[in-house]
Amino acid sequence: MDKRIDWRALCSRAVQRLALELASVACACSGEGHARPVTAMGLRFPSPVGIAAGFDRYGRLARRVAALGFGFNEIGSLTANEVAQLGVMHNGSARLGISLTLDARQASAESRAMLRAAWPYADYLMLNLIGPTSAPLLSQSTRLRHLLAALCEEQRQLNQDGRRRVPLLAKLRCMPERTPFSIAGLLVELGFDGLLAAHDPGPPATAERYRAWQDAQRQAQACQQIEDLRRFCGPDMALLSVGGVQTADHLRARMSAGAELVQVHTAFMHQSPWLARRLLR
Repeated sequence: MDKRIDWRALCSRAVQRLALELASVACACSGEGHARPVTAMGLRFPSPVGIAAGFDRYGRLARRVAALGFGFNEIGSLTANEVAQLGVMHNGSARLGISLTLDARQASAESRAMLRAAWPYADYLMLNLIGPTSAPLLSQSTRLRHLLAALCEEQRQLNQDGRRRVPLLAKLRCMPERTPFSIAGLLVELGFDGLLAAHDPGPPATAERYRAWQDAQRQAQACQQIEDLRRFCGPDMALLSVGGVQTADHLRARMSAGAELVQVHTAFMHQSPWLARRLLR
């Protein structure tokens, strides 16, 4: 049994916990954040900058992040058992997204039940297709199509019966020269409301990878993928971008490329809780 310690991952988790603590204190001490409202998927967001899933996984900050200038906060990714423990999170004006862990070991009915349980708490729902438990689905095209179609049908029924509309999106890995056009096409066909392009390989969020995103060529690659996805998906699907956004110039470039909303994660860990205000200036 390999008992080697991944010190980089441990350090990343420690930095994230500290950043979460500081953000919680800052939310309590701050007034209304800098507002730059945008509308996407029929929802009004106080600003186009949001917090990516994985930072505030269980919703400790939830909607309160509006005080820091964030327009939305995506909690999760959550399993079915974690969704069952959710409570109402009213405080604050930021939109709340819930990222759902799709597990290839689960039956379609179980995934539908998880979406149904999360729907009352969310302003939008995100299906996480980049996690390790969902990886087998990406190589099973027929099964993936049936699952996504079933979840779309569940969302439509809930929206109709609940008399409010909760958009449904999916998170896809978008690495250099590997834009996921095939799955993006499936999302368009099924009528998904949006697509989140994740331009980073995922945790741990190390300092080395944070510095790597300061390379102009890497930023340009992410923008090019957003441009390509915008042309491919058309104007009706919302595009979100996450990965490497650290400065106001980065934010402007992603939005100019076609992203309506942009998420941050590692930059929130390495900069101050007032990151969104600086990006929006």
